Amino acid sequence: MREYYEASAANAGVSLTTACPSEPVIAAIDQSLIQRALSNLVSNAVAHTPSGGSIIMSAKTDRSNLHLEVSDTGIGIPAAALPRVFDRFFRIDASRSQVSGGTGLGLAIVQSITLLHGGNVQISSEPGEGTRVTLSVPASPPNMTES
Repeated sequence: MREYYEASAANAGVSLTTACPSEPVIAAIDQSLIQRALSNLVSNAVAHTPSGGSIIMSAKTDRSNLHLEVSDTGIGIPAAALPRVFDRFFRIDASRSQVSGGTGLGLAIVQSITLLHGGNVQISSEPGEGTRVTLSVPASPPNMTES
């Protein structure tokens, strides 16, 4: 995942690093869906982090969950907007979407993928300081093929 975004981060003047445990993290996840969720988060971070900023992708586990996090030193999100950022088609402001080309679906997709895995997503942000999004999914998620 990091390799995929290294070029766009470098073009934006943003450093992209990873912080993962030295031993492999094993979890029963749909890898392509989780990659899609992380891709949306990293893409947002690159789009909203000014040159000279940084993005950190990290992974850790506890007794029963896998925690994946993307944090940045970007422009941040106003507190009033945080409760709505996972709503479909919600955009913080129209000018921000014109710059990044966003449709307001990225974080809704992230949340849907996380919920499909039986997990949850948390976001924290401070304008001018950055944003942190954490996906927490059970190491053994529910059967995702059941309706």
